Amino acid sequence: MKTPAYIFLCVLPVIAASAATDSNAEASISLETQLADVQGELHDMKTQLRQLQERSVLACDSGSVEIPAGTSNLNSGSGLRYMEIPAYFARSFSSTPTVTVGLTHLDHNPGTNTRIDVAAVSVRTNGMTIRIETWATSHVVKARASWMACA
Repeated sequence: MKTPAYIFLCVLPVIAASAATDSNAEASISLETQLADVQGELHDMKTQLRQLQERSVLACDSGSVEIPAGTSNLNSGSGLRYMEIPAYFARSFSSTPTVTVGLTHLDHNPGTNTRIDVAAVSVRTNGMTIRIETWATSHVVKARASWMACA
């Protein structure tokens, strides 16, 4: 009966060593998987950084212009009427910027139809002209336009 016990005791270290080897192999595979994941994330971040560095938009500026009440021909008459207002950038751009303009305030005569248009005209590297216009029998008392320029 002592022989089977002896065989069992001899086999036990082999089983333990085999289990440890399997555990080390699993840990090694897990580390390799984690390393591959980190390398993939690093590659993605490098790609994103390169794309950001290659973007053509380097700077933006914004502001607003206003037609104060009673200072323009937009509140009387008929037909196409407009006022052009200069807007200057805080710093000149190295190339002509892309400009977006929006109407942010409007006071008009309630007895007529409301017709208004705002646009950036004559855009340059150091500024632009913003045109606010109305037409037909519309009367604009006061208007404000906000803008953003990026290049």
